[in-house]
Amino acid sequence: MKKHTSKRYSLVKSVIAVVLSLFLWVSGFITINETAGWIPELTWNNLYVWTGLREDISLDDSEFRLTVLDVGNADCLLLQNKGRFALVDAGENDDGDDIVSFLKRVGITHLDYVIATHPDADHIGGMDEVIENVEIGTFMMSYMPEGYTPTTRVYEDLLTALIENDVTPVEPAFGESYPFGDAYIDIFSGLSDHTDTNEQSIVCRVRFGRTRFLLMGDAGKEVEDELLGSGVDLHADVLKVGHHGSRTSSTESFVKAVSPEVALIPCGLDNRYNHPHEETLKTLRKMNCQVYRSDFHGDIAVISDGEAVTVEPERVM
Repeated sequence: MKKHTSKRYSLVKSVIAVVLSLFLWVSGFITINETAGWIPELTWNNLYVWTGLREDISLDDSEFRLTVLDVGNADCLLLQNKGRFALVDAGENDDGDDIVSFLKRVGITHLDYVIATHPDADHIGGMDEVIENVEIGTFMMSYMPEGYTPTTRVYEDLLTALIENDVTPVEPAFGESYPFGDAYIDIFSGLSDHTDTNEQSIVCRVRFGRTRFLLMGDAGKEVEDELLGSGVDLHADVLKVGHHGSRTSSTESFVKAVSPEVALIPCGLDNRYNHPHEETLKTLRKMNCQVYRSDFHGDIAVISDGEAVTVEPERVM
């Protein structure tokens, strides 16, 4: 009886040794192959994708991607180029765990930039979870004028997370430009202070090749008028519409100056604010924009090759 047990034990050890050797050999080959490029498709990232351990958001180095994440009637955008990542806003309080899970699922452990456009709960609600779980290069946020600092629990949670994780925020100024792979993030906000949180939004334009993406946060007509009067070139191929398509944003004169091919509207299905408002949709249709809404289309990816943009919605309507 002992002899049979000993034989089985030896066989198990042999099988384990063979499997372990094969695993080490395959692992070494994949690692070397990523550098040598013998089989372009055989990479660790692709292996994770093939086995379902990771979603595929890989890009050619010659491309830039902006993804509107479907977080209901809130904002969360992911930018990527050449292995660099930026997150603009982080949805509501309940969205934090989902956003962090998504980032981990696609293999993102470091964000080069995080932008909290303004202190409303539907833009910074999940930001504390992001700060606590992901390494951050530069954190940008909008500060309110003296006497108008928010006192909400969500805003206090954000500030606490920044302090506890030793993240020092910066407030970007109008005209500043931040390199992002082969792209640039230009700051269009800060021409003046506003006591309304929406109008105090960080507005930024992303330049990649000949293509432009204008991200309005929740900025409304006051900021739009300021930008129109500033003389700055507002033209963009893609407009992330201000304030979820509310009638408080996207005046006809502003949309005409931007002249976008694509308009992106983060909004929740049957939301209580009735976003987007019909006035805004009429303006966008009048300008012949292709309108994509997260309530209808889910996650919305826009990919640029530097010359033109293509849209890849999660759901086709």
